[in-house]
Amino acid sequence: MATNKEKKMLTREECEKACMYLLKHCYETDAPALDDGEEGKTYTFTPSGFLECEIFKNLIEEHFNHKPLQFKEIKKYTWIWDNKYKNYIRVDLPFIDEINNRKIIKFKTIDFNGYCKFEENRFYSVTIPTIEGEDKC
Repeated sequence: MATNKEKKMLTREECEKACMYLLKHCYETDAPALDDGEEGKTYTFTPSGFLECEIFKNLIEEHFNHKPLQFKEIKKYTWIWDNKYKNYIRVDLPFIDEINNRKIIKFKTIDFNGYCKFEENRFYSVTIPTIEGEDKC
């Protein structure tokens, strides 16, 4: 595992392996421990934490399988990924041009303001983490 100074992104394989490890090691029994040495006694073990592992599996799926945004999912003042130009953009206003019947996004980048036409499979959501101790992105 990387130290705090050497943070790296986890791979899908690492996340799935950790989830399977947890699932394999989360078993419980309703029987008392074999303190008195009763031999031949059998116990029924049932999985514990199965639902939690399913939640982690869904989270892994969402994280590694990014789905393109639909126009209705693009919200004002959010950051999204423009896969056509390989750039992050901040949405100022998504709107429909009634005259030309086109879906338009007014946006900003670090060094450019503009408009672009919405295209299927072009825009993706972005999660921007909050950095502890920092009050600005």
